[in-house]
Amino acid sequence: MARVPHHMVDLAQIPDLTANDVFYITHLLRGKVESHMVTGRALALRKERPELFDPVQAAQLSASQIDYRPRKIFGTVPKWQLYGEAWRRNSEILLKGWGGDILKVFDGVTTEAEVRDRVINKQNYKLPFAERGFYMFQAKMTALLVINLMQAGFIPRISMSFPVDFHHLRALIGTGMIQLENGSYNPEPLVAAGDRIGRAYLDRFPGMDPVVFSELLFVLSREGCANAVDDHMADWSDPVIQRRYQMSCGRCPLEHRCQQTAVSSEYYRKDGGRRVIKIVARPKPPRRIRLHQT
Repeated sequence: MARVPHHMVDLAQIPDLTANDVFYITHLLRGKVESHMVTGRALALRKERPELFDPVQAAQLSASQIDYRPRKIFGTVPKWQLYGEAWRRNSEILLKGWGGDILKVFDGVTTEAEVRDRVINKQNYKLPFAERGFYMFQAKMTALLVINLMQAGFIPRISMSFPVDFHHLRALIGTGMIQLENGSYNPEPLVAAGDRIGRAYLDRFPGMDPVVFSELLFVLSREGCANAVDDHMADWSDPVIQRRYQMSCGRCPLEHRCQQTAVSSEYYRKDGGRRVIKIVARPKPPRRIRLHQT
């Protein structure tokens, strides 16, 4: 199996990509995954298993058949991260509610509230298919779908708050937009706070591109915070430590505001256990080193 590079993927540059492809890729971005890695693998899956990306064929597969198919690309899929049931149900909703075309969901839609009303799962399966929303889609998945469709050029810009994930939360915590004592927290209230912050910024700056806004926070965390020095006992006179600082926090325009960070290992649990947002103090070099480097 060819190794899929782990880098940010620009969906607008993918040949022959369809809006339905984006819809199905979004299923694979459900919690406890690193989305920058998954998107590349999802595109490989699209080539290997095209039937998964065709709602007519996907709706005829069982959940277990769908869960089996990603294994060649993804390896073993953890039991808490099985996609088949949502994939099958949503293929049926797409066919019977929207004529098999995800773009029809966005006909006449111009606001975040309208998007959420159509996409977020109502958990009422007696409703007509077009009124049910999509199985397993809540605020984050809805935002991911919209941001990805906008990035790929399939729908016009909608003022949509960013899909709050670990990277967005770490950036918000690091910049002090979310302020809490050091400790471990249930992610859900923090995700809700992040969603409100995103909405407030877009309302305050109506000309802001929601795709750029979302990617900015993600990249800030992924390329900066993720590589930061995280050892409070680090020897700041060590050139290796200094170089690591220079390539992460040292070049961040918000470094002077950053006093805390979140620990990724407590969120991306490998054992399927309860994830938490663990907030800790950000290790800082002596002031003289920071002045010398900046």
